[in-house]
Amino acid sequence: MLHNTYNMPEQLVQTNDPIVMLIHFILVDYNSIWIYTYTGRLHLNPRFPGSQAQIPHLNGRCISLGMDSLAVRDHSDQTVIHVFDLLPGATRQEEPYSIQSKSSVLEVAVCRFGNPDDQYLVYIDANQDLYITSVHSGPEYVMHKIGTQITTVMWSSDTNILVGLHDLSYTVWYCPGEACADPTLIALTTFSYDTSEFGKNITLENFEGANITFRSSGAIFTISVKTYCVILHKLFAENQWERALKLCRLAQNHLLWATLAAMASKRNQLEISEEAFSASLQIDKVNYLNYIKSLPASSPEHMAENSIMNGRIQEAEIILMHNKRIPEAIRFCMRMHRWNKALEVALKHGTDVELVLEERRKYLQALEREENDAQFLAMEERLE
Repeated sequence: MLHNTYNMPEQLVQTNDPIVMLIHFILVDYNSIWIYTYTGRLHLNPRFPGSQAQIPHLNGRCISLGMDSLAVRDHSDQTVIHVFDLLPGATRQEEPYSIQSKSSVLEVAVCRFGNPDDQYLVYIDANQDLYITSVHSGPEYVMHKIGTQITTVMWSSDTNILVGLHDLSYTVWYCPGEACADPTLIALTTFSYDTSEFGKNITLENFEGANITFRSSGAIFTISVKTYCVILHKLFAENQWERALKLCRLAQNHLLWATLAAMASKRNQLEISEEAFSASLQIDKVNYLNYIKSLPASSPEHMAENSIMNGRIQEAEIILMHNKRIPEAIRFCMRMHRWNKALEVALKHGTDVELVLEERRKYLQALEREENDAQFLAMEERLE
């Protein structure tokens, strides 16, 4: 429950059945932001440059408290979001990471459910585009655009399911975090619905469990999201993969299969993700998974390919470089069309330079373009 006054807590702990216990809650007064535990002990007094002067400008859209993190949009530079870690002893309690948006941020929301590795943050920018990133992927946050023309968003209290409101419709992202790096998966796990029957001036009031509450002209409307998907998220949080697989086999629903595929891929459950991708008719990913399974288990190549599968390109490169797989790292950069990085690695280690130049020539010939990169032009002249 959100309040705009400074003498009321931003989130209230309710004790109606079923009981919901909040690990932290936030208080904002005229001087500072205060994070308390549910026992009433002060846990954190988050600060950032100029924070005290910005307190009067805070509202429910520019500050968000999640399971173990706090996100605050900077008022002096509205393209910056400060992310604080609430875990005990975390360095980001005093020195928060910052997310830099390309345009002003209108709203920020941190998810309220999940394991520490499954925490996500979304924000709406001035163009009403919706972006998502993993909370714990800082300091170099990778942003993924998952929606357009969004006016407001809200996370479910019990799952990492997200709802967003448009002018004449609303959208439910059933697997926004795990699927965000794959446009096909995000499309398969996203559904939009018309709101014309609700009337005009619709607001998003609440998202508790599987129930979304809208308000229009004083009237309350409650909509339920797909129950099987809510159950699947809870099984995922408890690592009950066999039960999740049985649920998908029982329901035989493309949404559930696509959600399971995204979740299983992130947790390296290759056998389950292969069946899920096959059931959701993504044959290219099934073939790629078979290739990954053919590599030696726990080898750098296996881990790197799995990172690529989940859209973590930078992580894949780091794995190969850290394990001295230089030729593989060069070929990986060429696969990703990161030509300058491939040439940089080849020159640094004195290997495969001619291979990089030759593959670059083939690439430009296929596009019917001339070389215009100064680094490659200089290398061509040196070799001549």
